[in-house]
Amino acid sequence: MGIDVAKKTFDAAVWTRLGPGEERSSRTLPTHSFPRTPDGVAACLAWAQPYATNSPLSAVMEATGKYSIEIAQWLVATEPTVEPAIINPRLAKAFAESLSVNNRNDKTDARTLARYGAERQPAPFALPTPEMQQLRDLARYRQSLVEDLTEEKNRAGEGAVAATVRRIRTRRMSQLERDIARIEKEIRNSLKKLPELQGDVDKLDGIFGVGWVTAVTVIAELGDLRRFKRARQLTAFAGLAPTSHDSGTSVHRKSHTSKNGSTRVRRVLYLAAIAAIRGDNDFAELYYRMTAAGKKPMVAIVAVMRKLLLVMRAILISGKTYNPHQRTSACG
Repeated sequence: MGIDVAKKTFDAAVWTRLGPGEERSSRTLPTHSFPRTPDGVAACLAWAQPYATNSPLSAVMEATGKYSIEIAQWLVATEPTVEPAIINPRLAKAFAESLSVNNRNDKTDARTLARYGAERQPAPFALPTPEMQQLRDLARYRQSLVEDLTEEKNRAGEGAVAATVRRIRTRRMSQLERDIARIEKEIRNSLKKLPELQGDVDKLDGIFGVGWVTAVTVIAELGDLRRFKRARQLTAFAGLAPTSHDSGTSVHRKSHTSKNGSTRVRRVLYLAAIAAIRGDNDFAELYYRMTAAGKKPMVAIVAVMRKLLLVMRAILISGKTYNPHQRTSACG
């Protein structure tokens, strides 16, 4: 079942299994619109269930923040056997382009997603616990407040002639600083109630360059790093996996990161990498070794970001504290 999510409604389409030699066009798939509510999800499942005669019903939708997560939660609450997948919108767009879908609307998007789910079999989305969802909301709002404060400080640096503007700007910056402190206090109080999560944050906080904010953001956005069985699964999920494009002897494009994951995670890892290379540790050694070999500074920084994330995973798996010069096998 493909689900195209909007703020108040969603459209669903169903792709059933094909028999030997059968062919089907996405345009013929049954579709229906429902209100984006728990009752709407229940009605959707009742509508779609008759089509799932030979296999269990599953669902796929694009990531639309809380809207898609809420639908995923309602789907599982209504029918626990449904395993909803939430995919990056860039993947859905590329898939639609590969099918030459030019006229896109809610129904055609739902049909395209249904076909994507049938052909690609995306992994089910790891639904956050209520505690993890609260941590994520707090961390994201804190980051939004920090961005607002940075903008105000930048504007203040430009100067203002009107005294009223200066007063309002000063008052606004003070309020933003108080709000940020309040959010951080709430995050710390939430972590105190979750000793295991607090322990993970403390371990990551001990890594050179990481810090408390980075540790909280990574855990809030990516969840338990231990759940990734291989290091590459984690870097791909975070949008830090290197990609290349080579064809024959003439096409050799530069490698780059996939950028399919969380921009929030990449932002804090970038700041952590900048801090890490200023110390005496493996991260700095990696950075200067790469730049000495002729790599551009930004390429080396991305490599440090990737290494930071893998060291975080390794430390949580091993349970050991951070050693700035200790090679760890769990990174592989």
